[in-house]
Amino acid sequence: MDKQSLVILDGMHRYNALKKLGCQHAPACLVEYDDERIGVGAWFRFFNAKEPESLATAALESLSQKYERNTTSHQNDPTRATIITKLSNFQLIAEPDKLARCCLAVRIEKYISGQSFRCEYAPENAVTQWLNSNANLVIPVPIFSKAEIKETATSGRLLPHKVTRHIIPSRPLGVDVPLDLLINYTSEEANEKLDRLLSSRRLDRKPPGSTVDGRRYQEELLVFER
Repeated sequence: MDKQSLVILDGMHRYNALKKLGCQHAPACLVEYDDERIGVGAWFRFFNAKEPESLATAALESLSQKYERNTTSHQNDPTRATIITKLSNFQLIAEPDKLARCCLAVRIEKYISGQSFRCEYAPENAVTQWLNSNANLVIPVPIFSKAEIKETATSGRLLPHKVTRHIIPSRPLGVDVPLDLLINYTSEEANEKLDRLLSSRRLDRKPPGSTVDGRRYQEELLVFER
């Protein structure tokens, strides 16, 4: 994939990126979504920021948000907070619905990133660990049920990037489908060529908890190696 393609993929939702590249098909791992083994979590935003209390206040006020600040433990229910620091919880006075809260979280993320602080993403259950180590400001997002995700999707609304975190029984990695298969072939031809391509690679099975490319996965991994 050329450099321009990488830029497009980095800045857009995958579906829109593939359309922009002229793809007729999209690679997908088909699962039975209602299977009880498939779970949903969330991706929280973590920052190691200078003066996190002042930064949180500035972010909320710049977005015209009315909030209250308290010292209630974030361990009770971190998804209810709008911003969490080591010292405080910032929570909106008028709480919007889940989708609006997600959109606000992304706006806060952009504000703080715009102050030259790097955003890291980690699961919702990592709040205490991160605040005790390499982060001092967290932007939580709500956790959606699978029913809520399906209802949102079928209604035509879109969740912002990096909100839901799906846990599936086995996650394939390293598939690396050539763009040529997605642009110049029929679905049947592309599937046949992809099957031959993956069959020619060595499959490395990694147990839950493994780390690949700096990211830790909770599910078993099926890594296709070149």
